[in-house]
Amino acid sequence: MAHSFYNDDIVQTVKEHADIVEVVGDYVSLKRMGVNYKGLCPFHSEKTPSFTVNPARGSFHCFGCGEGGDVLAFIMRFHTMGFPEALKQLADRYDIALPEKPRSPKEQEQAKKREEIYKINEDAVKLYHDFLLTDPAAAPARRYLKDRGIDAAVIDEFQLGFAPESWDFLFNKFQHFPLKAVEQAGLIVPNNRGGYYDRFRNRVLFPIFSSVGKSLGFGGRSLGDQQPKYLNSPESPVYNKSKILFGLFQNKDAIRKQKKCLLVEGNFDLLALVARGIKHVGAPLGTALTRQHVKIIKGFAQEAIILFDGDQAGVKAALRAVPLFLSEQLSAKVVVLPEKHDPDTYISEFGREKFEKVIEAAVPLPEFVFERLLSVHGMTLAGKAAMVQELKPIIDAIGDNHLERTLFVSHFGQKLGLTDEQMLKGLPTAPPIKSIVREPEKKEVKARPAMPLTKIEAHLLRFLIINPEYVQKFIEAGLQYSIEGDSGRIIFKHLVTVSEAGGSKGPEYILELAVGPERSFISKCLIDFPEMSEAETEDEATEKILWLKENSLKSMMRQLTAQINQAQQENNNDLLMQLLAQKNKLRDG
Repeated sequence: MAHSFYNDDIVQTVKEHADIVEVVGDYVSLKRMGVNYKGLCPFHSEKTPSFTVNPARGSFHCFGCGEGGDVLAFIMRFHTMGFPEALKQLADRYDIALPEKPRSPKEQEQAKKREEIYKINEDAVKLYHDFLLTDPAAAPARRYLKDRGIDAAVIDEFQLGFAPESWDFLFNKFQHFPLKAVEQAGLIVPNNRGGYYDRFRNRVLFPIFSSVGKSLGFGGRSLGDQQPKYLNSPESPVYNKSKILFGLFQNKDAIRKQKKCLLVEGNFDLLALVARGIKHVGAPLGTALTRQHVKIIKGFAQEAIILFDGDQAGVKAALRAVPLFLSEQLSAKVVVLPEKHDPDTYISEFGREKFEKVIEAAVPLPEFVFERLLSVHGMTLAGKAAMVQELKPIIDAIGDNHLERTLFVSHFGQKLGLTDEQMLKGLPTAPPIKSIVREPEKKEVKARPAMPLTKIEAHLLRFLIINPEYVQKFIEAGLQYSIEGDSGRIIFKHLVTVSEAGGSKGPEYILELAVGPERSFISKCLIDFPEMSEAETEDEATEKILWLKENSLKSMMRQLTAQINQAQQENNNDLLMQLLAQKNKLRDG
């Protein structure tokens, strides 16, 4: 498989240095089971461990969901990142220098701009943080944080800051940066006189970091009557609020350890929980939960627990979240706090122990939505119609995502005792439903189904996947006569490619070649094929080669017999004599 700029040698070097048990163990609790390690799969919900890592072959396979691959495939799948990013992450971890990828002038300019904005944000974080800690003008902000239960340790860990009530505090101190770049970072705003003023004034500031600690922007909470009460940095070349969770950088280790992530609405909700020892928390940045947020959470946790408000807006937010979690197959539960309480006020009033009991009583997200709709409308025909009417805008808004739509419609259709068509079109007694998104129907492109391998095909291919050095000998013995199905031929083709690499590729390379339904079969082979000595391998290869020669002879004889019968029926004596001679030669040979 081509890896764009990076050649196979450097890829192989990284894979050889990366300890798959060590890498996977950062995200999955693994337990040694014989020659393998097992744990709960991070890619689907399960209670019995079916996720297996084979250190000898550098591969993983989940017997529950079929995911499998090598250490690079794991990083790519876990972090939802591309091949170059995964390779770089592993190379950095094991101190392996990667060749510098040549960039176009445009790419170089974009990279330079991003690095400049990172630097501007980094300096702003330090400037505002130092001001909060040391300047007399920040005393009201320090008192405010203390009154809200945010202690010095949390202030330091999250690098909280304060922007004074000044129009040009940061503007004056950042003259050494290009002002256009400071504007792009969202820290200053152009005025109508050709100048600039500070965006954040008289606000407690919450720096926003990427999951690896890059400074992306800020959230600010007003200390006075200034509106809006909460103000975030605008989107920039480095900041996209739909793809970032506040607190993830500081809390990711706790989230991994707990295997769950509490999702709260506000920055102070998160800080209040952290200040009281609850660190497996993240918060969307002033926006509705997105699919990208769910993907990020899935990279660190097996379950999300969402703390919604109990009002109608909270129910609608929960309703919008259902298809996101269903499509990503991430378990999600909901906690509704008592009226007029949010996580900050609740834990401040009742303490950590009572808060944790509330969390333990969380309800699965789809069931929460259904029960809320049921309590309002009931299960009469009119009630079902009303529920469908409330669900329909969400179905329409899912748009072209077939998986999300199917899962959502199927889940609630089963609960309501309705068909998919009734869910999509509504019940006859329901009032007309206005679709909020009307997309032209697109033909569904179905993935090619895997053709089942015969026992013989599976037996032969499994051996060659582990021992690709025997591929050529098996072909010479007539392997092609024993591989007849589509999937078998695809795997056979990949094996030939590996064989032609002349020993420079290990068995795991075939995983990189397989992109269809055969990939699961291959990864399973790499995990559970028994370890064999060289002598045992050679003996088994010899036995299989003898069988292949016999089978190929039988196959050729059958083909010649069929051709002879055809020639007799057509009275083609010349061809008949040629075929009989070939058959006698095979029989005597």
